[in-house]
Amino acid sequence: KSNFLKLLKELREAFDPHGYLLTAALSPGKQTMDAAYGDVPLMNELLDWGNVMTYDYHGGWEDILGHNAPLYSRPDETEELERKLHTNYRTFNVNYTVNYYLSLGLKKEKMVMGVPFYGRGWTLMSKDKHNLHDIAKGMSPEGFIGGEAGVLGYNELCQLELKDPSQWHNEYDPYYRAPYAYNDEIFIGYEDVDSISCKIAFLKSMGLSGGMVWALENDDFRSKCGGGKNPLMNKVHRMLNGDEIKSLECKFAPTPTPPPPTTPTTQPTTPPTTPPTTPPTTKPTTQGTTSSVTSSVDYWCSRDGYMPHPSDPHKYFQCEWIPGTGWYLHDRTCPDHTTWVQKD
Repeated sequence: KSNFLKLLKELREAFDPHGYLLTAALSPGKQTMDAAYGDVPLMNELLDWGNVMTYDYHGGWEDILGHNAPLYSRPDETEELERKLHTNYRTFNVNYTVNYYLSLGLKKEKMVMGVPFYGRGWTLMSKDKHNLHDIAKGMSPEGFIGGEAGVLGYNELCQLELKDPSQWHNEYDPYYRAPYAYNDEIFIGYEDVDSISCKIAFLKSMGLSGGMVWALENDDFRSKCGGGKNPLMNKVHRMLNGDEIKSLECKFAPTPTPPPPTTPTTQPTTPPTTPPTTPPTTKPTTQGTTSSVTSSVDYWCSRDGYMPHPSDPHKYFQCEWIPGTGWYLHDRTCPDHTTWVQKD
Protein backbone atom coordinates (compact mmCIF):
# COMPACT_ATOMS: atom_id res chain seq x y z
CA LYS A 1 0.00 0.00 0.00
CA SER A 2 2.62 2.53 1.03
CA ASN A 3 4.82 1.81 -1.99
CA PHE A 4 1.93 2.36 -4.40
CA LEU A 5 1.20 5.76 -2.90
CA LYS A 6 4.91 6.64 -2.89
CA LEU A 7 5.07 5.77 -6.58
CA LEU A 8 2.06 7.97 -7.34
CA LYS A 9 3.62 10.88 -5.41
CA GLU A 10 6.94 10.55 -7.25
CA LEU A 11 5.21 10.35 -10.63
CA ARG A 12 3.00 13.33 -9.80
CA GLU A 13 6.04 15.45 -8.91
CA ALA A 14 7.85 14.37 -12.08
CA PHE A 15 4.83 14.84 -14.37
CA ASP A 16 3.55 18.21 -13.14
CA PRO A 17 6.36 20.38 -14.65
CA HIS A 18 5.54 18.88 -18.06
CA GLY A 19 1.76 19.05 -17.75
CA TYR A 20 1.42 15.27 -18.10
CA LEU A 21 -1.67 13.41 -16.95
CA LEU A 22 -1.32 10.71 -14.31
CA THR A 23 -3.88 7.90 -14.45
CA ALA A 24 -4.03 4.37 -13.10
CA ALA A 25 -5.77 1.13 -14.03
CA LEU A 26 -7.56 0.06 -10.84
CA SER A 27 -8.57 -3.47 -9.87
CA PRO A 28 -12.27 -4.38 -9.63
CA GLY A 29 -11.69 -6.90 -6.83
CA LYS A 30 -12.42 -6.03 -3.20
CA GLN A 31 -9.53 -8.13 -1.90
CA THR A 32 -7.07 -6.32 -4.16
CA MET A 33 -8.47 -2.91 -3.25
CA ASP A 34 -8.10 -3.66 0.45
CA ALA A 35 -4.59 -5.04 0.06
CA ALA A 36 -3.06 -2.67 -2.49
CA TYR A 37 -4.37 0.88 -2.42
CA GLY A 38 -4.28 2.16 1.14
CA ASP A 39 -5.28 5.82 1.40
CA VAL A 40 -7.88 6.03 -1.37
CA PRO A 41 -8.83 9.68 -0.64
CA LEU A 42 -5.17 10.59 -1.21
CA MET A 43 -5.40 8.96 -4.63
CA ASN A 44 -7.97 11.64 -5.54
CA GLU A 45 -5.24 14.27 -5.12
CA LEU A 46 -2.55 12.32 -6.98
CA LEU A 47 -4.45 10.92 -9.96
CA ASP A 48 -6.14 12.85 -12.73
CA TRP A 49 -8.47 9.88 -12.90
CA GLY A 50 -8.59 6.15 -12.24
CA ASN A 51 -9.72 3.61 -14.84
CA VAL A 52 -11.61 0.93 -12.91
CA MET A 53 -11.29 -2.37 -14.78
CA THR A 54 -14.86 -3.56 -14.27
CA TYR A 55 -14.39 -6.77 -16.24
CA ASP A 56 -12.58 -10.13 -15.96
CA TYR A 57 -14.67 -11.06 -12.94
CA HIS A 58 -15.00 -14.58 -14.32
CA GLY A 59 -13.29 -16.53 -17.08
CA GLY A 60 -11.94 -19.87 -18.19
CA TRP A 61 -9.42 -19.98 -15.32
CA GLU A 62 -12.52 -21.02 -13.34
CA ASP A 63 -14.19 -24.21 -14.58
CA ILE A 64 -17.62 -22.64 -14.03
CA LEU A 65 -19.74 -21.00 -16.72
CA GLY A 66 -20.20 -17.31 -16.00
CA HIS A 67 -19.88 -13.79 -17.36
CA ASN A 68 -16.95 -11.49 -17.85
CA ALA A 69 -18.69 -8.36 -16.53
CA PRO A 70 -22.01 -8.88 -14.70
CA LEU A 71 -23.68 -5.61 -13.77
CA TYR A 72 -25.31 -7.09 -10.64
CA SER A 73 -25.15 -10.42 -8.85
CA ARG A 74 -27.99 -12.91 -9.20
CA PRO A 75 -30.28 -13.80 -6.27
CA ASP A 76 -29.05 -17.41 -6.36
CA GLU A 77 -25.40 -16.33 -6.05
CA THR A 78 -25.34 -16.79 -2.31
CA GLU A 79 -22.56 -17.43 0.16
CA GLU A 80 -23.53 -21.10 0.01
CA LEU A 81 -23.06 -21.20 -3.77
CA GLU A 82 -19.72 -19.43 -3.45
CA ARG A 83 -18.51 -22.09 -1.03
CA LYS A 84 -19.80 -24.87 -3.27
CA LEU A 85 -18.16 -23.54 -6.44
CA HIS A 86 -15.10 -21.97 -4.76
CA THR A 87 -15.59 -18.61 -6.44
CA ASN A 88 -16.86 -15.12 -5.67
CA TYR A 89 -20.16 -13.66 -6.88
CA ARG A 90 -21.52 -11.21 -4.33
CA THR A 91 -18.58 -8.80 -4.64
CA PHE A 92 -17.64 -9.69 -8.22
CA ASN A 93 -19.96 -7.44 -10.20
CA VAL A 94 -19.82 -3.91 -11.56
CA ASN A 95 -22.36 -2.50 -9.12
CA TYR A 96 -20.45 -3.73 -6.07
CA THR A 97 -17.07 -2.56 -7.39
CA VAL A 98 -18.25 0.99 -8.12
CA ASN A 99 -20.06 1.36 -4.81
CA TYR A 100 -17.15 -0.08 -2.86
CA TYR A 101 -14.71 2.40 -4.40
CA LEU A 102 -17.12 5.21 -3.49
CA SER A 103 -17.31 3.90 0.09
CA LEU A 104 -13.49 3.93 0.26
CA GLY A 105 -13.45 7.59 -0.74
CA LEU A 106 -12.69 7.58 -4.47
CA LYS A 107 -14.52 10.59 -5.87
CA LYS A 108 -17.05 10.14 -8.66
CA GLU A 109 -15.33 12.76 -10.76
CA LYS A 110 -12.11 10.73 -10.55
CA MET A 111 -13.69 7.38 -11.44
CA VAL A 112 -13.81 6.13 -15.03
CA MET A 113 -15.65 2.83 -15.48
CA GLY A 114 -14.37 0.11 -17.79
CA VAL A 115 -16.54 -1.50 -20.47
CA PRO A 116 -15.31 -4.68 -22.20
CA PHE A 117 -15.75 -5.27 -25.93
CA TYR A 118 -14.81 -8.94 -25.59
CA GLY A 119 -16.28 -12.00 -23.94
CA ARG A 120 -14.84 -14.81 -21.86
CA GLY A 121 -15.39 -18.37 -23.05
CA TRP A 122 -15.47 -21.95 -21.82
CA THR A 123 -15.53 -25.40 -23.38
CA LEU A 124 -18.69 -27.23 -22.33
CA MET A 125 -18.49 -30.40 -20.28
CA SER A 126 -21.36 -31.68 -22.44
CA LYS A 127 -23.81 -30.03 -24.83
CA ASP A 128 -26.62 -30.05 -22.25
CA LYS A 129 -24.46 -28.31 -19.61
CA HIS A 130 -24.78 -24.78 -20.97
CA ASN A 131 -26.35 -22.82 -18.10
CA LEU A 132 -24.73 -20.27 -15.81
CA HIS A 133 -22.89 -21.98 -12.93
CA ASP A 134 -22.59 -25.29 -14.80
CA ILE A 135 -19.19 -26.98 -14.60
CA ALA A 136 -17.02 -26.63 -17.73
CA LYS A 137 -13.95 -28.39 -19.10
CA GLY A 138 -11.87 -25.23 -19.24
CA MET A 139 -11.23 -22.35 -21.62
CA SER A 140 -12.78 -22.17 -25.07
CA PRO A 141 -10.41 -22.57 -28.07
CA GLU A 142 -8.46 -19.65 -29.51
CA GLY A 143 -10.42 -17.06 -31.47
CA PHE A 144 -9.72 -16.71 -35.19
CA ILE A 145 -8.78 -13.01 -34.86
CA GLY A 146 -7.32 -12.50 -31.38
CA GLY A 147 -5.80 -15.95 -31.13
CA GLU A 148 -6.29 -16.16 -27.36
CA ALA A 149 -7.85 -19.17 -25.65
CA GLY A 150 -10.87 -18.34 -23.50
CA VAL A 151 -11.48 -15.00 -25.23
CA LEU A 152 -13.68 -13.96 -28.14
CA GLY A 153 -13.99 -10.38 -29.30
CA TYR A 154 -17.45 -9.14 -30.23
CA ASN A 155 -16.27 -9.15 -33.85
CA GLU A 156 -15.29 -12.82 -33.61
CA LEU A 157 -18.47 -14.04 -31.96
CA CYS A 158 -20.84 -12.18 -34.26
CA GLN A 159 -19.10 -13.62 -37.33
CA LEU A 160 -19.19 -17.14 -35.91
CA GLU A 161 -22.92 -16.79 -35.30
CA LEU A 162 -23.54 -15.42 -38.80
CA LYS A 163 -21.61 -18.29 -40.33
CA ASP A 164 -23.72 -20.95 -38.63
CA PRO A 165 -26.74 -19.30 -36.95
CA SER A 166 -28.71 -22.51 -36.42
CA GLN A 167 -26.03 -23.84 -34.08
CA TRP A 168 -26.02 -20.87 -31.70
CA HIS A 169 -28.34 -19.91 -28.86
CA ASN A 170 -28.34 -16.47 -27.23
CA GLU A 171 -29.76 -15.63 -23.80
CA TYR A 172 -29.92 -12.48 -21.66
CA ASP A 173 -29.55 -12.58 -17.91
CA PRO A 174 -31.81 -10.00 -16.21
CA TYR A 175 -29.42 -9.48 -13.28
CA TYR A 176 -26.15 -9.46 -15.20
CA ARG A 177 -27.95 -7.29 -17.78
CA ALA A 178 -25.78 -8.89 -20.39
CA PRO A 179 -25.97 -11.74 -22.91
CA TYR A 180 -24.33 -15.11 -23.22
CA ALA A 181 -24.19 -17.48 -26.17
CA TYR A 182 -23.56 -21.19 -26.54
CA ASN A 183 -23.50 -23.98 -29.08
CA ASP A 184 -22.86 -27.68 -28.57
CA GLU A 185 -19.21 -27.06 -27.70
CA ILE A 186 -18.56 -23.63 -26.17
CA PHE A 187 -20.15 -20.94 -23.98
CA ILE A 188 -19.36 -17.20 -24.18
CA GLY A 189 -20.43 -14.47 -21.75
CA TYR A 190 -20.10 -11.30 -23.84
CA GLU A 191 -21.32 -7.75 -24.51
CA ASP A 192 -23.50 -6.37 -27.29
CA VAL A 193 -24.98 -2.96 -28.08
CA ASP A 194 -27.85 -3.47 -25.64
CA SER A 195 -25.68 -4.55 -22.70
CA ILE A 196 -23.32 -1.65 -23.46
CA SER A 197 -26.33 0.67 -23.12
CA CYS A 198 -26.97 -0.75 -19.63
CA LYS A 199 -23.39 -0.21 -18.51
CA ILE A 200 -23.23 3.35 -19.83
CA ALA A 201 -26.64 4.14 -18.31
CA PHE A 202 -25.35 2.78 -15.00
CA LEU A 203 -22.18 4.90 -14.94
CA LYS A 204 -24.18 7.99 -15.90
CA SER A 205 -26.77 7.38 -13.19
CA MET A 206 -23.93 7.02 -10.67
CA GLY A 207 -22.46 10.35 -11.75
CA LEU A 208 -19.07 8.91 -12.71
CA SER A 209 -16.53 10.86 -14.73
CA GLY A 210 -16.80 8.68 -17.82
CA GLY A 211 -16.13 5.34 -19.41
CA MET A 212 -13.18 3.57 -20.97
CA VAL A 213 -13.24 0.50 -23.21
CA TRP A 214 -11.10 -2.60 -23.59
CA ALA A 215 -10.48 -2.85 -26.41
CA LEU A 216 -11.14 -1.16 -29.76
CA GLU A 217 -9.87 -4.10 -31.81
CA ASN A 218 -12.67 -6.28 -30.40
CA ASP A 219 -15.38 -4.12 -31.99
CA ASP A 220 -16.79 -4.91 -35.43
CA PHE A 221 -14.50 -2.35 -37.06
CA ARG A 222 -14.92 -3.84 -40.54
CA SER A 223 -18.73 -3.99 -40.38
CA LYS A 224 -18.94 -7.74 -40.92
CA CYS A 225 -22.08 -8.30 -38.86
CA GLY A 226 -24.65 -5.84 -40.18
CA GLY A 227 -24.50 -3.21 -37.45
CA GLY A 228 -22.20 -0.80 -39.26
CA LYS A 229 -18.61 -0.05 -38.32
CA ASN A 230 -17.76 -0.02 -34.62
CA PRO A 231 -21.31 -0.52 -33.28
CA LEU A 232 -20.16 -0.86 -29.65
CA MET A 233 -17.94 2.22 -29.68
CA ASN A 234 -20.62 4.20 -31.47
CA LYS A 235 -23.11 3.31 -28.72
CA VAL A 236 -20.65 4.44 -26.04
CA HIS A 237 -20.07 7.70 -27.91
CA ARG A 238 -23.76 8.41 -28.49
CA MET A 239 -24.63 7.90 -24.83
CA LEU A 240 -21.68 9.86 -23.42
CA ASN A 241 -21.12 12.58 -26.00
CA GLY A 242 -23.72 12.28 -28.75
CA ASP A 243 -27.44 12.42 -29.41
CA GLU A 244 -28.24 10.00 -26.56
CA ILE A 245 -26.32 11.97 -23.93
CA LYS A 246 -29.48 12.35 -21.82
CA SER A 247 -30.50 8.72 -22.18
CA LEU A 248 -30.62 6.35 -19.22
CA GLU A 249 -32.23 3.61 -21.28
CA CYS A 250 -30.92 0.12 -20.56
CA LYS A 251 -31.99 -2.09 -23.45
CA PHE A 252 -30.96 -5.53 -22.31
CA ALA A 253 -33.95 -7.41 -23.71
CA PRO A 254 -36.79 -6.64 -26.13
CA THR A 255 -39.89 -5.79 -24.08
CA PRO A 256 -42.78 -4.01 -25.83
CA THR A 257 -44.88 -4.34 -22.65
CA PRO A 258 -42.97 -4.64 -19.37
CA PRO A 259 -43.95 -7.29 -16.83
CA PRO A 260 -44.72 -6.38 -13.21
CA PRO A 261 -41.88 -6.68 -10.70
CA THR A 262 -41.45 -10.25 -9.46
CA THR A 263 -40.26 -11.62 -6.15
CA PRO A 264 -36.93 -13.49 -6.34
CA THR A 265 -36.37 -16.61 -4.27
CA THR A 266 -33.60 -14.81 -2.42
CA GLN A 267 -33.33 -11.04 -2.24
CA PRO A 268 -30.23 -9.82 -4.12
CA THR A 269 -27.37 -8.51 -2.03
CA THR A 270 -26.37 -5.11 -3.35
CA PRO A 271 -24.76 -2.20 -1.52
CA PRO A 272 -26.69 1.06 -1.30
CA THR A 273 -26.54 3.08 -4.47
CA THR A 274 -25.91 6.80 -4.69
CA PRO A 275 -28.99 8.92 -5.49
CA PRO A 276 -29.08 11.18 -8.56
CA THR A 277 -27.15 14.43 -8.19
CA THR A 278 -30.28 16.46 -9.03
CA PRO A 279 -33.24 15.38 -6.86
CA PRO A 280 -36.50 15.37 -8.81
CA THR A 281 -39.63 17.18 -7.71
CA THR A 282 -42.18 15.07 -5.88
CA LYS A 283 -45.65 14.74 -7.40
CA PRO A 284 -48.66 12.63 -6.44
CA THR A 285 -48.97 9.18 -7.98
CA THR A 286 -51.56 6.44 -8.23
CA GLN A 287 -49.15 3.57 -8.93
CA GLY A 288 -50.65 1.04 -6.49
CA THR A 289 -48.10 -0.42 -4.08
CA THR A 290 -45.14 1.28 -5.74
CA SER A 291 -43.90 4.73 -4.83
CA SER A 292 -42.98 7.27 -7.45
CA VAL A 293 -41.00 10.44 -7.83
CA THR A 294 -41.74 12.39 -10.98
CA SER A 295 -39.56 15.03 -12.59
CA SER A 296 -39.44 17.07 -15.73
CA VAL A 297 -37.24 14.76 -17.71
CA ASP A 298 -33.52 15.57 -17.83
CA TYR A 299 -32.83 12.20 -19.37
CA TRP A 300 -34.00 10.95 -22.69
CA CYS A 301 -37.35 9.22 -23.26
CA SER A 302 -38.20 7.99 -26.76
CA ARG A 303 -41.60 6.39 -26.09
CA ASP A 304 -44.22 5.80 -23.43
CA GLY A 305 -43.43 2.79 -21.32
CA TYR A 306 -41.13 1.25 -18.75
CA MET A 307 -37.43 0.55 -18.53
CA PRO A 308 -35.16 -0.80 -15.78
CA HIS A 309 -33.33 1.57 -13.47
CA PRO A 310 -29.65 1.45 -14.43
CA SER A 311 -28.21 1.52 -10.91
CA ASP A 312 -30.86 -0.03 -8.63
CA PRO A 313 -32.66 -3.32 -9.42
CA HIS A 314 -35.34 -2.41 -6.85
CA LYS A 315 -36.46 0.55 -9.00
CA TYR A 316 -37.62 1.16 -12.56
CA PHE A 317 -38.47 4.12 -14.79
CA GLN A 318 -41.71 5.03 -16.53
CA CYS A 319 -41.66 7.46 -19.45
CA GLU A 320 -44.91 9.41 -19.89
CA TRP A 321 -45.82 11.98 -22.53
CA ILE A 322 -47.80 14.87 -21.01
CA PRO A 323 -49.66 16.82 -23.75
CA GLY A 324 -48.64 20.45 -23.76
CA THR A 325 -45.75 19.76 -21.37
CA GLY A 326 -43.50 17.07 -22.80
CA TRP A 327 -41.87 13.97 -21.43
CA TYR A 328 -41.91 13.11 -17.74
CA LEU A 329 -39.72 10.45 -16.19
CA HIS A 330 -41.26 8.61 -13.23
CA ASP A 331 -38.68 7.04 -10.92
CA ARG A 332 -40.67 4.18 -9.39
CA THR A 333 -39.82 1.85 -6.51
CA CYS A 334 -40.72 -1.84 -6.54
CA PRO A 335 -42.89 -3.20 -3.70
CA ASP A 336 -41.05 -4.51 -0.64
CA HIS A 337 -39.05 -7.71 -1.16
CA THR A 338 -39.33 -7.53 -4.94
CA THR A 339 -36.92 -6.65 -7.70
CA TRP A 340 -37.30 -5.72 -11.36
CA VAL A 341 -36.80 -8.68 -13.69
CA GLN A 342 -36.93 -8.05 -17.43
CA LYS A 343 -38.47 -10.78 -19.59
CA ASP A 344 -39.15 -11.16 -23.30
